[in-house]
Amino acid sequence: MEQRPPSSAYAAALGMTVAFGLSFVATKYALRGFQPMLVALLRFTIAGCLLWVVWRLRPKRERVTRHELARLAALGFVSLTMYFAFETNGIARTTASEAALIIATIPIFVTLLSAVVLGERAGSRRWLGVMLSFAGVAALVALGGGGVGGGSVGGDLLVLCAAATAAAYNLMARRLLLTRSALYVTAFQNLFGALFMLPLAVVEALLVGVRTPTSGASLGIAYLSLFSSVLAYLLLNYAFRFLEASRVAVFVNLTPVVAVASAYVLLDERFTAGQLVAAAIVVAGVWVANTGSGAKDAAVAG
Repeated sequence: MEQRPPSSAYAAALGMTVAFGLSFVATKYALRGFQPMLVALLRFTIAGCLLWVVWRLRPKRERVTRHELARLAALGFVSLTMYFAFETNGIARTTASEAALIIATIPIFVTLLSAVVLGERAGSRRWLGVMLSFAGVAALVALGGGGVGGGSVGGDLLVLCAAATAAAYNLMARRLLLTRSALYVTAFQNLFGALFMLPLAVVEALLVGVRTPTSGASLGIAYLSLFSSVLAYLLLNYAFRFLEASRVAVFVNLTPVVAVASAYVLLDERFTAGQLVAAAIVVAGVWVANTGSGAKDAAVAG
């Protein structure tokens, strides 16, 4: 008889969803006192050091090789330096709500890249989801700047580039994650992400200067580092111990819902009627593509 997953696994998955969903609002707060590249640099450095300590404290841990460090460096550059360079600058120019909805299309980009790069076949249901999602995103981008929250076409396009970058990382990381723990990979990714982000943050500081940090911005950095980059991934790893990836994906798909709701309450962001319709199409497309047979992978970002 199959053993039922413990309730703590579902609680962990729900906690992960909330932690990732609030990251978009936290980024908005952090950007009030820090430049975009500095936000990412501080987040990676704090999270990477904490995760590395947690990994080092494990009684049985992976042995690090030079060859693997090169792969981790590449993953860190793509998944963190490139991804957050696009995402953080995008969020600085659009609303947290629109950014969260566009980021939710990561599984759609995974489907596309898997078909083009790996030759994987996707069913008609997934392709329907792909078309729906991109139609919704196109409408959302076209309507950017028309909402009360102050979204922009440029910001939305930057976030869309972030989603595509995250999908590329998904394909790059698959083989390594089969033999190495997610904690190990995430810790070194953050450290390499900080290393590659450092020169970008320095150039940014020289070009536009450094702002005076506010208490709210500092709390935003603390939340992004401790909750979004550390706690959320630890909760995700725990949930994966007991739940199938398809079940975890259900919680992952709730992330934009949490993001939009929190942006409404904490940032007073609003959608126009047209943006609401576009948002519903995006969510519907992601749901269609991630349900049914063959939809088992859960992609997360935040």
